[in-house]
Amino acid sequence: MHSIARSTRAITLLAAAVLGWRFGWAVADASVSIRPQFLVHGASPEQVQMARWAAGRFEIAKLRVPEVEIHFHDDLSDCDGHLGYAVDGRVDLCTSRVDAPTRRALLHELGHVWLDENLAPLVQAAFLRLRDLSAWNSSSDPWNLRGFEHGAEVMAWALGERILTPSIPDNEPEKLGLAFRFLTGGELPDAPDP
Repeated sequence: MHSIARSTRAITLLAAAVLGWRFGWAVADASVSIRPQFLVHGASPEQVQMARWAAGRFEIAKLRVPEVEIHFHDDLSDCDGHLGYAVDGRVDLCTSRVDAPTRRALLHELGHVWLDENLAPLVQAAFLRLRDLSAWNSSSDPWNLRGFEHGAEVMAWALGERILTPSIPDNEPEKLGLAFRFLTGGELPDAPDP
């Protein structure tokens, strides 16, 4: 009798979760696995779909999908006042919107994680020379003159819709494409349909 009650409770909870997901009532703290190493927390169904799209953009470019946990928040307080933030394989995205700037911010932060996982120090140094920058991630340099930010901006532009101009110098498409090929060793993927 006890196991029947537990089974009924489990089935009820599962049905509620499935119905909630289907009708957009997903629990804010629920975790969703997009890929085995790509987890999303606190996301609406639309945000989960955006995360799937972002993981797919890495795959289309024939790049390894980063190992990451993405946490969605409704306001900027959890991102140190920014739209997004990435550190140690965790991305925090602080908006409830799902639009071009948010997709770009997500790809930018995922770009940071991908760079951390895939770029050797020698490649970082060569990238600095390519982009005429002095340091990879020095807090004494302005944001738009840090190699780490150039790399993330290049990744976001190349993997994204290419409708928003990166906030870095030398942001012409030819130079961004060259930088992407340099960082990844691969070709620029086709831009997705908006």
